[in-house]
Amino acid sequence: MSKSEYLPGITVVTVVFNGADQIEKTIQSVVNQTYPLQFVVVDGGSSDGTLDLIAKYDQSISHWISEKDEGIYDAMNKGVGLSSGEWVCFLNCGDVFVHNDVVREVAESIAGNSYPDILYGDIFKMKADGTLDLRVAKEPCNLHRMHFCHQASFSRKEKLKLFPFDINHKMSADLKFFKMCYYHGCRFLHLNFPIVIYDTFGISNTSRNSGLKDNIAVVKEVDKGWDKLKFLFRLYFVFWWRTLLNKN
Repeated sequence: MSKSEYLPGITVVTVVFNGADQIEKTIQSVVNQTYPLQFVVVDGGSSDGTLDLIAKYDQSISHWISEKDEGIYDAMNKGVGLSSGEWVCFLNCGDVFVHNDVVREVAESIAGNSYPDILYGDIFKMKADGTLDLRVAKEPCNLHRMHFCHQASFSRKEKLKLFPFDINHKMSADLKFFKMCYYHGCRFLHLNFPIVIYDTFGISNTSRNSGLKDNIAVVKEVDKGWDKLKFLFRLYFVFWWRTLLNKN
């Protein structure tokens, strides 16, 4: 990308609370990106050494705050408020970009496709033996769950301001955001390359049944007609099946 070409402004937001064992690798992954970006860190008032690690990289972090919040989505809304970029990516504590040039690749995709409101890519999941398992995202659609990994997405800030994360949903406010975007005609673009290595120990993975309940609540609020009935059937079935397995 030459200097004369359009350089989309990108902000990477990382939210963290007591993540001293994971935050440094995430910070390093962002600050080592070759593309010029804004890096915002929102800490929820950590007491485990996280703040010392954030302070260690103070010169490389564009802006950071530490204060109590009402959960991860409240912190993410704060991150949006502190963002100066036209595009925002949320890289959770524990997640890392696949390589140091990946944000530049996303920026080039943005510059070459002026129409999308949300871009998203594929992910790697780390297996128990340390190898990486590629998970390819689905093409743009509306489902009963996320059809891509939120950390591998870049959203226009204006959409994040228009549909802020609903903090009443503790686990699925991102699903509600993307559904709202879908129903309001926002344009999604699937980038056919991996963007992040995903931390499988995040809240939505370790509290699966609670996440299913919150997905059900989102579908009830946002979806309509046949889609609503179809999605609720799938979610209730999965919830019932998981509950049955846990009893045995």
